Amino acid sequence: MAGAERLVALVRIACGWLLAAALLLFAVPGARAQAGMGAHTGHAMGERDEVAPEKLPGPQKLEGIGNVHLKIAATPEAQAWFEQGLNLLHDFWDYESSRAFEQGVRADAQCAMCYWGLYEAEAFRGGNKYFARKALAKAAELKRHASKSERLYIEAGEAREEALKAAKPGGEPDHSKEIDIWRKLVKQSPRDTQARLFLAQALTDGYDDDGTPRAGQKEALEILQGVLREDPNNSAANHYWIHAVEESPKPEQALHSAEILGTLAPASGHMVHMPGHIYYRLGDYENAEKSFAASTQADERYMQAQHVQVDDDWNYVHNLMYAIANLLEEGKLEKAAELSSKLAAARGELSNSLYPWSPRDSTARLQGRLPLALRTGNWEQVLELLRASEPGEPLPNLKFLRLGLKEFATGMTALEAGDLRQAAESAERLDAELWRTSERLKDEEAEQLKDKKDKEKEKEESAPKLKLMPDAYGRPVVSVLSIMSLELRAGMLVAKKEIEEAKKLYAQAAREEKELGYREPPFYIRPAAESAAAALLAAGKWADAKEAYQAALLERPRSGFPLYGIAMSSERAGDAKAARAEYEDFVAAWKNADAELPQLEHARAYLSGHTAGQ
Repeated sequence: MAGAERLVALVRIACGWLLAAALLLFAVPGARAQAGMGAHTGHAMGERDEVAPEKLPGPQKLEGIGNVHLKIAATPEAQAWFEQGLNLLHDFWDYESSRAFEQGVRADAQCAMCYWGLYEAEAFRGGNKYFARKALAKAAELKRHASKSERLYIEAGEAREEALKAAKPGGEPDHSKEIDIWRKLVKQSPRDTQARLFLAQALTDGYDDDGTPRAGQKEALEILQGVLREDPNNSAANHYWIHAVEESPKPEQALHSAEILGTLAPASGHMVHMPGHIYYRLGDYENAEKSFAASTQADERYMQAQHVQVDDDWNYVHNLMYAIANLLEEGKLEKAAELSSKLAAARGELSNSLYPWSPRDSTARLQGRLPLALRTGNWEQVLELLRASEPGEPLPNLKFLRLGLKEFATGMTALEAGDLRQAAESAERLDAELWRTSERLKDEEAEQLKDKKDKEKEKEESAPKLKLMPDAYGRPVVSVLSIMSLELRAGMLVAKKEIEEAKKLYAQAAREEKELGYREPPFYIRPAAESAAAALLAAGKWADAKEAYQAALLERPRSGFPLYGIAMSSERAGDAKAARAEYEDFVAAWKNADAELPQLEHARAYLSGHTAGQ
């Protein structure tokens, strides 16, 4: 095996190992865990004391945050704050949820369930569980003041913590005891809708590669369907139903929930945002845009009214990133660029301002408009934006990301100019950096697994620190740059007319993209299939290009980029009838896109010159 090919192979092996390790280390069952984006993790340039729940500002009464109820043993005032916290917990609004549960404790010091709720809200925030475990311990102390059913809520939390502590380094926690407790509670109190919802979340375990729900997921789906039949406007159940089916082969199952959820909790930024997940998956980018815009407005109103910083409203930046991704597929590039400008002011200092583990968000941290340039394949603009944003980030993995993007964009620019020598040099440098970083991360991973238990003990015994300027997790960034490396090398093979070998590398890139898993929005900004299609189109392989563009549509239906490529493939192949129908479809899909986009100008010119029947 030649040196370069052997290096690429070794990088692929390393990246696969790292991705698997990442999934083992950070996988936590349940939709709430999947959306717990505010984990305080990673390297830091500094740190400050994490705010204890009792030191948070007192909450305000909130309306329009949901409609769930659960009667507990508490004073009327504590009951009201508990229900506010419970609705906010179901909204994934951890900061306000903690404030509400803490206010319940202030109103009734014997409220065991207020402490249980505080545990759930603090655990949701991720990272150091110091305050979460303190709250759970206090709830356990107060169990004598709780009802029989309430004790099981607390015991389920204790079982979850036991499972987390007992898990082997890098292993998956055994949540069977927690699930058994929820089952017991549901059997004991079949009218307790909340218990059924929490059982469904504990059971959630996702889908197989072919889209088949796993055993736990299948049961969770049945539970949620049962709750929705009995209470179709239950805000929490509709929220969880969207999460439960959005990554399935049939996200349209949640279309009704998407249509009503924003009206069930209109003041909650995340609940207003959630319908956009389904609309995006279905290629209804126009309605997704409305959901994301309404979420931005809801969060901005809240932060301004209550003087809350972006670091304490993780949904705000998550929603901005999704809105930008959606606008790109919709062809609204100018609006995407405008919205990207908000990221500079929205980044904040802590890890929950831009997700530390998301390559898309890490890319935006380098320069807000980089995702736009990458999505459109404008490699020269990628290089300009990287240069304009220097001096570079002080965070090591973001330095690596910057370097990797620079080499990838340099190589792709060289390919477009026909400079194979420059492209090969960039590919070599990119793969060398991938190898070095993979080795470094592998060493760090081994060290983390080795002293995990000691660190956990240390975390339990001391109040945590919030990390300032956190690093992006290396593993997903390595995986994304690995895909780019494959695309660059495949493009070189296309330029050499080695089409079949190129198609193998493009197929590998597509597999690695799929292995990134379902993400909201997708981690990989420009589908690998589109990159393959563009190269094949440039090489005159019209049928192959069309097939690749059609593959890109599977995950991003009605996106104008692949629709245009399909029509262009037919035009280049001389199939005027197909091209006309496909350009009409493209123009309809991008009916609200920027009017002067070259794709639209070309499509309209083609249609005007080809009357029906020609």
